Order: sequence, then C-alpha cells, then structure tokens
Amino acid sequence: MAKRKPLGKDQQLKSRNGFTLIELVVAMAILFILIYMGFSAFSFTNTLAKANQNREVVLENISTVLDQMTKELRQTTTVEDHVGGDGNYGVTSPSAGTSRGLTDILASTSKVPPLGSDEFYTFDSSKDPILRFYTYDDAGKKHRISYTIALPTGGGINQQYWADSRYQPCEILYSNETGTNWNDGIHNQPITDQVITNFTVIRPSWSDKGKVIQIVIEAMMKDSSGKPVTITRIAQITLRQ
Repeated sequence: MAKRKPLGKDQQLKSRNGFTLIELVVAMAILFILIYMGFSAFSFTNTLAKANQNREVVLENISTVLDQMTKELRQTTTVEDHVGGDGNYGVTSPSAGTSRGLTDILASTSKVPPLGSDEFYTFDSSKDPILRFYTYDDAGKKHRISYTIALPTGGGINQQYWADSRYQPCEILYSNETGTNWNDGIHNQPITDQVITNFTVIRPSWSDKGKVIQIVIEAMMKDSSGKPVTITRIAQITLRQ
C-alpha cells in the first residue's frame, strides 16, 4: 500500500484556517435577525395578552354594574307602593320621557366631551345623579338607590395615559341610602375602576308610564396596536307596574 504524502507547510496552514471575516459577518447578521424576530414575537404576544387582559377587566366592570342595576331596578315600580306614602317612589331620575348622562352632571364651567388639551372634567355635586329610584326590602324599610359618574376623589389619571385624550375615564358611584334624610347606608361608593367614558340612562317617550329603562355604558381601552377602541353595552329593563 502506498504511503500518504505528507502535507506541505502551506497546506497545513490552510487546513488550520477558521471562518473568513465575511462568513463571520453573515453569521452574526443572521443571529441578530433571529434574535430580533424572537424579541418582536415575544413583545407582540405580551402586548396582545395585556390588551386582552385589559378588555376582560373592562367587560367585568361593565357586566358587574349592569347586573346590579338590572337586579335592583326589577324591585322598583312605576306606581306608588303601599308602604310609606311620602311621595318618593319608583324611578325619579331620569323622569319619564327624558334621559340623563355625563353632560347633565358636569359643572357649568366644565367643557363637555370631547376635551381639549390639558382639560379635565369637573362635576357639580348639587345636581341629581344619573339614575335614582326607590325600593323596599323584605322588612319594609325604604331604600333610595342612586348611580352616578365621577372622578376618583384623589384625582384622575394623567391625560397622557387615557386611551383617547379627548375622553376622560371615570368611575361609576353607587349609593344605597336609608334612614331619616337618607343619612344611613352607602354613599357614593365606587363600583367600577376608572374606565367608564359614558354612562347614560334613558326613559323613552314611547314607553307606557315610563316603565322601560334603557342603560348605555361605554368604556374606552387601547387595543394591541395602541389605538383606542370603545366597548359599549346596552341593557333594557321593564319595571313592574
């Protein structure tokens, strides 16, 4: 068998050479592209998950307050109850054939939506709430129940964090008052997060004796691309006669 001829010095040097500079640059470029694609996919997935989480929070807020309103309104009537007789009965706000919403309870100095730059809502506490009605519990005690909309007592979030800078997110407040002059019970307790951008209650003029109540609640949030989207829920309740 013939013996292999030993490699020359030049051939030995060539056999020990690694990647060329061009090959290294190409490999690093491919690596950076893969890392960037992975980071982008992770970032998109995280943003999408956050948007879905925010949507679930908003929907939960709206569903909770609508379910509560519906349950309580079904306990009131459009005619005076046999208990009490003090003239306060049924739904008093809004009155039959009218509606009440955010613009009805803003202070006269407050700009109605849409807001301009660096403008915020201010509310007139002397105005009636958006929705008010009366019910009786099983013991015959009368309750005055109210729903309205306002900013947190500590102040609202900064405008740069709103989903849309023209619409300021608010809370829905709940009152369930009893006793003389309605001194007892719950007074203006927040029952939603600061996500509500519209809360309107309508008593259509076509409704017989104002027994139909329509409720519209809207909340604004950012989608996965950062654009504002509005979630609207509408409920219609027919009162007992």
